[in-house]
Amino acid sequence: MYNFLLVSPRAGELADFTAALAAQPDITLKQVDTGGAMLQFIQEKSPHLVILDQEINDRDSLELVNEILQVNAMINSTMISSMDAETWHEKSEGLGMMPPVPDPPTEKDALALLENFRGMPGLS
Repeated sequence: MYNFLLVSPRAGELADFTAALAAQPDITLKQVDTGGAMLQFIQEKSPHLVILDQEINDRDSLELVNEILQVNAMINSTMISSMDAETWHEKSEGLGMMPPVPDPPTEKDALALLENFRGMPGLS
């Protein structure tokens, strides 16, 4: 069983994406709407993947990735982002993030994320 954490204040807009993730028998999905709540969650539990929305109200999403790495560098992360590939590469370089999820994400994007996640080496 894999535990995913989605950090986004846009629950309604992401409903198809989150439904596709939550429908997977090997995925448990939790959603919080602030960076502060995310940090508290990852200190108490260690999710396998944190999905950060580019629109988090209380903190910059890429700065939150650095905070995740300080808590537990083994937590995988990705971002829902509208950045083009070049900008994404420049801003996320060195953070060890998975490829971004397009904004707005669809059910198809959720399945692509799952395929990328499940294909990572070292998952047990």
